Amino acid sequence: MTVSNVVRGKADLVKLETRRRVEQSIARLNYRPNLSARSLRLSENRSVGIVIADTDPAFLTDPFISRLVSGLSNYLSGLDYTLDVQGVAPERFESATILKKAGNDALCAILCGPRELRKAHFDYLQKLGPPLIVFQEVFQSRADNVALVHQDDLAGGAALARHLLKRKLRSIVFVRPMLDWCAVEQREKGLRSVLKSESKSIDVKTLLAATEGFEDVQRTVTEYLRSRVPDAIVAATDSLAGAVLHACESCGLNVPKDIAVTGFNGFDVWRYTRPTLTTVMSPAYEMGRYAGELLMQRLRGESFSRHNTIFPVSLREGGSA
Repeated sequence: MTVSNVVRGKADLVKLETRRRVEQSIARLNYRPNLSARSLRLSENRSVGIVIADTDPAFLTDPFISRLVSGLSNYLSGLDYTLDVQGVAPERFESATILKKAGNDALCAILCGPRELRKAHFDYLQKLGPPLIVFQEVFQSRADNVALVHQDDLAGGAALARHLLKRKLRSIVFVRPMLDWCAVEQREKGLRSVLKSESKSIDVKTLLAATEGFEDVQRTVTEYLRSRVPDAIVAATDSLAGAVLHACESCGLNVPKDIAVTGFNGFDVWRYTRPTLTTVMSPAYEMGRYAGELLMQRLRGESFSRHNTIFPVSLREGGSA
């Protein structure tokens, strides 16, 4: 029992001298706890799975996803839990291995694709049984085992609109990838709702890039700017905004004198652009940690303290707008 207390981190139950002797023996014997045996005894796997729907094989390079997953993973690691990560194409979502294995105590998910497809995947997830957290979705669920965690993208889009209205605008272009994400939909909805209510004379268009890749976005925006120049371009993410700035430069446009540009999420990109980006700051890392707290609460036998948590976002003014 003394050795067990040391191994499980219950140092307050063991005298300091005794704990040091046990730790020395553990190091000398190169002992490692048998997690499989512990799982059988406690009827728990000490593992959480997260499935991420995305068409990009390098999905973990996405700044939002990487920060959210890092926050979740770091919180779980502190409690001796592992995080099982799998990316899958939207059309193959329900066949994801992680959803069929029995080795996870709880599940998390990030969905993408048309709204109808995301709703079908959301309904499928709810039927699986384990505690579930879905990120960046606005679907409602009455299931006790399901919680939603997302940032206020609607308010973020509205904040950008109110900021841009300080300029005399006649036209705005919203640049987004062809792949549908709930967060992007909410950002555009917030932008359009404020512009419509405050000034019905502003022309708002949506410009679709084939992918979120730098070359695709730059090419799409450059082609558009060669025929017309809007007063402002609102990019769905900071990464897209970086490509938009390059497109403006290649067309000989001065930002923000000739055209205003904004991004979204406020990660590292805004620091390195010239001029610096006006953007909306995202709490992605904090969202991941909070989701870990919710899951541990549920796995202790308690109910989710909140089934729908919305994290606030904030506007950060830069030189681009």
